[in-house]
Amino acid sequence: MARDAEPVFVAGAWRPADMAGTFRAIDPTTGREHETVWPVSRWSDVHAALEAAAEAAADLGRLPDAQRGDFLRRYAARLEAAARDLVAVAARESGLAVRPRLADVELPRMLDQLRQAAAAATEGTWRMAMIDSVRNIRSQAVGLGPVVVFPPGNFPLAYGAVTGGDFAAAIAAGNPVIAKAHPALPGVSRLAAELAADAMRETGLPAATVQLLHGLAPDDGERLVADPRVGASGFTGGEAAGRRLLAAAAAGGRVMWAEMGSVNPVVLLSGALAARGGEIAGELAASVTGSAGQLCTKPGLVFVVGDAAGRAFIAALAERFGTVGPQVLLGPAGTTRFDAAVAGLRAAGATPLVGAIGPVPGSGPCARLPMLLECSGVEFLRRPDAFVVEAFGNATLLVTCADIAELSRAVLHVRGALAASVYLAAGDEAAWVPLARVLVERSGRVVENRMPTGLAVTPPMQHGGPWPSATPPFFTAVGMPWSILRFARRVCLDGWSQEHLPEMLRDAVPEGRPWRFIDGAWTRGAVTPA
Repeated sequence: MARDAEPVFVAGAWRPADMAGTFRAIDPTTGREHETVWPVSRWSDVHAALEAAAEAAADLGRLPDAQRGDFLRRYAARLEAAARDLVAVAARESGLAVRPRLADVELPRMLDQLRQAAAAATEGTWRMAMIDSVRNIRSQAVGLGPVVVFPPGNFPLAYGAVTGGDFAAAIAAGNPVIAKAHPALPGVSRLAAELAADAMRETGLPAATVQLLHGLAPDDGERLVADPRVGASGFTGGEAAGRRLLAAAAAGGRVMWAEMGSVNPVVLLSGALAARGGEIAGELAASVTGSAGQLCTKPGLVFVVGDAAGRAFIAALAERFGTVGPQVLLGPAGTTRFDAAVAGLRAAGATPLVGAIGPVPGSGPCARLPMLLECSGVEFLRRPDAFVVEAFGNATLLVTCADIAELSRAVLHVRGALAASVYLAAGDEAAWVPLARVLVERSGRVVENRMPTGLAVTPPMQHGGPWPSATPPFFTAVGMPWSILRFARRVCLDGWSQEHLPEMLRDAVPEGRPWRFIDGAWTRGAVTPA
């Protein structure tokens, strides 16, 4: 092996990879490669990680829930202590701003969700324990086994391979994690894994509770998610890669949670635009260009009626877009996909109002001007599939309709989305009712009078949605305890004696006093004799 290639973390040890090749991450601001060399592992590394994870899964299942909670808390504390280094590496690899994006927004969110997962694991309600004491039938959720995490490139901390929501939820459910680092973010993944290793040793978790691989051949990624030793996989990223992994997992009979593309429609009704169109223009421009539009909840389709209020709004929006300069996208691959998506929208008939395709003179190769495109409702209805396309970056498409009836027909062609927004004011109620019904059918989260970006990490949050935004639509990637259940299954213990039951299903109140569903009612109490 090349001596300068970084190691992988397998079975509790940093060791040289069995390399099929190497890669270097790319600095999005310059387009140049970073110096550090990272390995692309052969299947032998994957096999070793799977064997270690399968053994760790059995050991984790015998440990108290509170021990995993303690690990997550101590790990969060170590990450917080190393915040300056984590943010610096994340900024260097992603091109995202240190402030406010990484240090003030994403880092606190990462720490918060790890601590929420710790609390949920310790308290235990996530298991959804159910007891029929008369028939002595009892059930609870348990971990699935080793979980493989494929993270995205746009959230190096809050969705990181070893720091993100999938990681936290999988550990909380009692599963070891095999983290596959994003190729754009290997350094921040390694730094986090080193801190996780320290926290594992400190709390006595199995050595293979957390493992890290850097690069895999695409075929080995598909083989991995289909392997019978895998309990489940979590993927966040583009639809094309998500579909390939999902097909492979399904063929192997394995569980996979995938959060994929989303166009996130925004419907702006005429009353709202007449009342505060200029303000809404500012909110929409900020939502589309914040983080260079590289958020899974960025508005990709905006429906308006082209009346006087609508035309004034469009003029104000174009002016806002025009004041935003070039923005750096997440690396050459993402920039290429963004250019292709925008080119496809233009080929379908969308007209650029602001911005242009391609590099910006005097800026780096991954810098792009924000793009505001427009098509008519008639054009949209003629070829909706050509316009309902995610351009992952700082672009959005206005669909300008002749009237509310045409707008309502157009919205029917929105496909499954993570989020949708409706802006309304006095006089818009008649249009609101049918539009809300359509958007609730097609979105995991529907927002009133606010843009879909700015997602709160809280238990009621739904960050998932109908196909193709996520799979399956019931579950959420954000919000404990529901996100934990993506990586769990329900087990029924029928007729078991008290001494054989796990603590959560015994008559006595378990440690942590979780809510349990006992004889038809949710309670924190004990089972009482009939």
